Amino acid sequence: MQFNLVAVAGTFDHLHLGHKKLLETAKTSGKKFIVGLCRPTMLVNKPYPQSLENYRVRRQAVAKFRPDQIIPLSDIYGPAAKSTAIEAIVCSPLSWPNVEKINQLRKNPLAIIEVPLVKSSDGQRLASGRIRQGLINRQGFYYPDIFKHNLKLPLALRPLLQRPFAPMTKNISRPKFGCIAVGDIAAVALLNQKITPDLAIVDLKTKRQRIFPHLKALGLKPGLTAANPAGTITKNSVRQLLSSLEKKQPTLLIDGEEDLLVLPAVLLAPLLTTVFYGQPDQGLVKIIVSEKTKSKALQFLQQFI
Repeated sequence: MQFNLVAVAGTFDHLHLGHKKLLETAKTSGKKFIVGLCRPTMLVNKPYPQSLENYRVRRQAVAKFRPDQIIPLSDIYGPAAKSTAIEAIVCSPLSWPNVEKINQLRKNPLAIIEVPLVKSSDGQRLASGRIRQGLINRQGFYYPDIFKHNLKLPLALRPLLQRPFAPMTKNISRPKFGCIAVGDIAAVALLNQKITPDLAIVDLKTKRQRIFPHLKALGLKPGLTAANPAGTITKNSVRQLLSSLEKKQPTLLIDGEEDLLVLPAVLLAPLLTTVFYGQPDQGLVKIIVSEKTKSKALQFLQQFI
């Protein structure tokens, strides 16, 4: 059945596969369809708010589906609560309760078209909050899935990884959001600027030579530990890295070498986190974690064996 006018509403932050199904269902279910787009005032309790897309970016993403109208929303009701022209509304199981509240205000209840939730590759819900958290991409790929077994660096990839992942930085400033230091030199460089990283991944060595007897000498507090031999990324080191991020542990002390852990740090950190690491004999590299840098890290990791 095709309705004359169908409505759908949401935040549509980091527009993903689940959002696309909602919008496509609305588009095909009506001769016309409108989209209610949440204003920033409705997003105050969203997790990882620092990387929420602004209204303009979200509107541009929704506009690609060519709705007949995009209406700013300041509450869950919008025009759907009173409009006699709207005949149906598209929702997910999560937004069904809001649709019921809308129908309670209407003389003629809207027909409800429910779209099942889309799951990511780990079986959990594909959600914008998890994208902002840094754990999945918009297609629902769960980044930790790539670390189901220990990864070994292939010889052919070594020259590429010897190049800086991002531009070198000379002026170290305090990151606005989270900060990760990978390597003892990076940690020391930050501490010298009175910047305490949220997480320091260190092995107490520089150029494979032990230079610090313990974390306290480095100026760091104890946290978690993991073994990670040279030329590898172990499952356990990644598991401990994730635990460090989730439990806000200050350090991850590596038995072995930590240099390759730059890649999982970028891949698993929340969006807008700053990752610093030392480039031998050149200086410090600064990476702002984004969907683009995550994609680059993933491409490297997919070449590991």
